[in-house]
Amino acid sequence: NSTSMRNRLTELRKSVAAFVDATREGVQLALVTLAERPTIAVGYTADRAALQRAIDRMFAYEAGNYLLDGIAETSQGLSKRTMWRSAIAVLTGLGPEMSYRQYTEVLRFFRESGASLHVLQLGMGMGGQGREIVLSKGTAETGGRYEHVLSPTGLHLKAEQLATELSNQYRVIYARPDRLIQPKHTEVGVRRADLRARGMLMKTDKDR
Repeated sequence: NSTSMRNRLTELRKSVAAFVDATREGVQLALVTLAERPTIAVGYTADRAALQRAIDRMFAYEAGNYLLDGIAETSQGLSKRTMWRSAIAVLTGLGPEMSYRQYTEVLRFFRESGASLHVLQLGMGMGGQGREIVLSKGTAETGGRYEHVLSPTGLHLKAEQLATELSNQYRVIYARPDRLIQPKHTEVGVRRADLRARGMLMKTDKDR
């Protein structure tokens, strides 16, 4: 909700509401805005009415975007919560990016959280090297979506698709065979053409 979204507030609200509505019932969601500083608009809750009230109260400010700080602080919060699977979904414009954290610190907090990262960015281009590194590495390492949306009117459809995708994922955990010579590669796939497999490497204490 920074200055880049100033003239797109209606579409922003519509997109966040579409994401919430398409999420599976009972899922705990939190809404964090990023203008001026990361701000928790509503804490983790499954109450759709409370989330909608927070969405209706969102305004765009004449301020920069603190996306990297938001990812770092959200990741630190997720590290303290016990969940089987967590995700950070980002709806953002291009900036300007004003975060004070370095991208290496943001990636460290994010990796420690165990969350997946998914980004819908309105417009083409890069918002700074550090920002691009975090978004590209975070999504690639966790099998997340990093998509540029060209039109503001298409943002809510992409947000709805993302929420539906997250709500219909299955997490499968498996371990490699205990052999003297460990395999160098692991291949994960599915037979059905309408399904997609994404891999995420999880290190055990033995690997560290």
